[in-house]
Amino acid sequence: MKASLLILGVLHRGNFHPYEIKRRLENAMVECYTDVDVGTLYYAVRQLEKDGLISAVSKEHVARGGVRTVYRITAKGKAEFQELLRRQFEEEGPVSQTLYGALLFLHLCDLALVEELVRRKIAHLDELIAKLVPISKRLRPVISTGGQHLLRHLDKQRRLDREWLKGLLADITARRVRDVADPSRLGRGVNDKSRV
Repeated sequence: MKASLLILGVLHRGNFHPYEIKRRLENAMVECYTDVDVGTLYYAVRQLEKDGLISAVSKEHVARGGVRTVYRITAKGKAEFQELLRRQFEEEGPVSQTLYGALLFLHLCDLALVEELVRRKIAHLDELIAKLVPISKRLRPVISTGGQHLLRHLDKQRRLDREWLKGLLADITARRVRDVADPSRLGRGVNDKSRV
């Protein structure tokens, strides 16, 4: 998952400096389910600005004499964000590696497009599950214990992903996709008891 998707997604909520973007992503615990290191966000922010996807709107003076730049997402950035979301929903692989980060911004997606992409993912998983059955039967007499566990895990993971995707699809189809009730609370820390 690209850091740019996460940064552009956060900037849909308002104008923020990189430290606040990082803090919001840490509060969403993105490091638990994506391979993006929030420490690399500062470089990604500079690159997004260079590419015209975000722009500086103001400077804030901080207590230690430094200055923070506050950024906003541009129209070009919003278009790129939609493209990045589409790519995440098209990407092959376990849903934990392909969709978890994108789900933070599900309410910003083109739901008709995402509905079709999720249907494709479910169909693809159906194919993968079906292909595994004859392989398992053919290998059962000769496969090692480790191989048996690997095949069992593959089957269970694919079935779990398929069921999870069916639940996601049901919410998308019924248009039960919403944002958080109070976005202003998203900037609070994970240990903040008043956090949603």
